[in-house]
Amino acid sequence: MKKLTIVWSFLDLCLLSAGVLCIVSAMLFSQPQHLILALIKTRINFEIIGICLGSTYIFGTLLSLPAILSSVENSKLLMMLNWWLVILASLTLAFGSYVWMFSLQQISEFFEIWSEQSESVQQTIQDKFSCCGYFNGTSAGGLTTRLGFCTDSTFAANQTGCSSKITSARSPGSDYTLENIFTSIYGFEVIIGLFFLATVCVINERNITVRFKRIDEKRGGGDSYRHRALIINQRLGIS
Repeated sequence: MKKLTIVWSFLDLCLLSAGVLCIVSAMLFSQPQHLILALIKTRINFEIIGICLGSTYIFGTLLSLPAILSSVENSKLLMMLNWWLVILASLTLAFGSYVWMFSLQQISEFFEIWSEQSESVQQTIQDKFSCCGYFNGTSAGGLTTRLGFCTDSTFAANQTGCSSKITSARSPGSDYTLENIFTSIYGFEVIIGLFFLATVCVINERNITVRFKRIDEKRGGGDSYRHRALIINQRLGIS
């Protein structure tokens, strides 16, 4: 039981760390200096996703403390914790899938996002990545801001569009950014799933202990109960 409790506590700490990471990341993603993230945020509100997931994860760890400290005879809080973990898994899957689905439609989505941006935003992107327009440096290719790097029309027409830079699989491109985000979110599912299984094991161990205790009480023995419990733990590989 001791080893199981250590594993359970480690997974509980992992869930708490995931919650803190979600909230901190949400705050960092809201910074205006991230140009690509600023474009993505017009479709996906990472601040809401991060704070929502982070707060629910942290609440789960707060619920786990009285649950694990409750008496062996009472497993109701541990069962409530597992129901909460099911809710967390569902939320995590929903948010991760939402980001993943958006990543599959990047090229078309970002052309619409690009068209909605102000001249100052488009100029900043064009100057930073040395590109003109979205598909290419012509009006048909999405060039509407003839400022900065793309001031000269002839020069701009010979430049590549910003779509390859915006949706790049390399940092800070959207494909790189979105892949890391939804992969991390899906990774939290592993923590939640393992924590759920560990909690099930704790509940099961408590039920076994209570069952043998009741049998022993009916038979009026003391040492026999401890002996049987020791045998069961040895069979389960628990010290």
